[in-house]
Amino acid sequence: MITIHRRRGLSRLLLLLVCLLLLVALGADRDAFGAQPTERNAAVTTYYVDPATGSSSNPGTASQPWRTLQEVFASGKTFAAGDTIILRSGDHGSPVITGSASGVRTIKAASGQTPRMRSLRFASGATRWTVDGVLVSPQEANGTFTTANLVQIDAGATHNVLQNSQIRAASDATASTWSNNDWVNRSGTGISVVGADNQVLNNEIRNVRNGVTLERTSTAGAGATGGVVRGNSVEHFWEDGYRCKVSGCLVEYNSAVNSYAVVPPGMEADPPHRDMFQSFRGDGSFTPVTGVTLRGNVFISRKGARYTKIPFQYNGKYTIQGLSAFDGPYSGWTIENNVVQVEVGLAMGLYGMNNSKIVNNTVVPRYPATDSEIRLTNQKDGTPPTGDVVRNNLAHRFNTAAATDAQHSNNITVDTSYAAYFTGYVSADLHLKPESPAIGAATTRDAPTTDADQKQRSSPYDAGAYEY
Repeated sequence: MITIHRRRGLSRLLLLLVCLLLLVALGADRDAFGAQPTERNAAVTTYYVDPATGSSSNPGTASQPWRTLQEVFASGKTFAAGDTIILRSGDHGSPVITGSASGVRTIKAASGQTPRMRSLRFASGATRWTVDGVLVSPQEANGTFTTANLVQIDAGATHNVLQNSQIRAASDATASTWSNNDWVNRSGTGISVVGADNQVLNNEIRNVRNGVTLERTSTAGAGATGGVVRGNSVEHFWEDGYRCKVSGCLVEYNSAVNSYAVVPPGMEADPPHRDMFQSFRGDGSFTPVTGVTLRGNVFISRKGARYTKIPFQYNGKYTIQGLSAFDGPYSGWTIENNVVQVEVGLAMGLYGMNNSKIVNNTVVPRYPATDSEIRLTNQKDGTPPTGDVVRNNLAHRFNTAAATDAQHSNNITVDTSYAAYFTGYVSADLHLKPESPAIGAATTRDAPTTDADQKQRSSPYDAGAYEY
């Protein structure tokens, strides 16, 4: 009997120990995930919006969708981290996105669908929204035109993403018929970013005044700092392809092509200043623009199918400049792997650029033009640039004498020997041809390890934007 009681006592003790171990494990599991199981497993929700069959009084399910995205946000609905809003084809109006959450919420096109919008705005306070695969085009949404921004990310809207979308003032079929005044009165900026830490990724922007702009809101430099503009294309535009007026922006692997010489009435004597990429400070009261990276962008003034009713020249002169930073001072910029082909001499104009790297760029005229240069020169008050690195560039001409203390090495003046260097100079293909003098002519010092195609470079590196 004594033996039996002892065994029962041991069994009970083992059972208690097992229970204690389970409780400890559960507690550790809860701590590891930072929430109780019911919070951890809280379901995210997918909502549906359909202009053809939806109603604002529906619950937003696949079978009972809401009607338009504009109505959804106008109604004050809120969404939790992880929620997704699926958009079906049709006119979704002019949505104004609001609301913040600890995690990302996504608005995206249903598979095979084309949701259209007249405009899209991320209001101040809109945080961690991703918009994916929409069409913003007032003409294609409801037949209207506007000179306003097609997409606006307000000051105070942060950590948002616009990706894989089409942004255009009108369809190609419509824009190709426009006269000078039609462009002035019917097209605005594609995407204007004013809030900090937002991303513009892999969008197609067409038939606009400006492509993508990162704007400043104060002389102290507030605005679209931390902006990322990557993988976008801008085609058929008449002012700036890309613009950054703030510190800390990243503009990489974008393209711009086909700029037109549109001149607003009254500006005939002083046509608009146009650039593929432009930064400018304005007067001397503005904080210097620092820490900008321009990498792997391809800027070509004209290529492929072009609209024939609007000219590339004004008064017999080409008007689009290349990669430009005016006023100065600027500092801490990285300008690498860019391809610039325009039809004016100022293909890369850097005024008051200090302590920056200008490395592995290819800068030659767009055929049949004959002038093009990399210009590193004084800021407006005459102060010379200082502390710059200029290496591994291929250019028609270099104009960098003002930078008296710059480190220069392995740069190649192409002059007019384009056929010896490039696969297809006349067709704007500036990849290196076999036996190009640029092959193996670069130093690895300060050089990017990949090229403009994001292809790995191999030692000895090649000069210019492309590795053979």
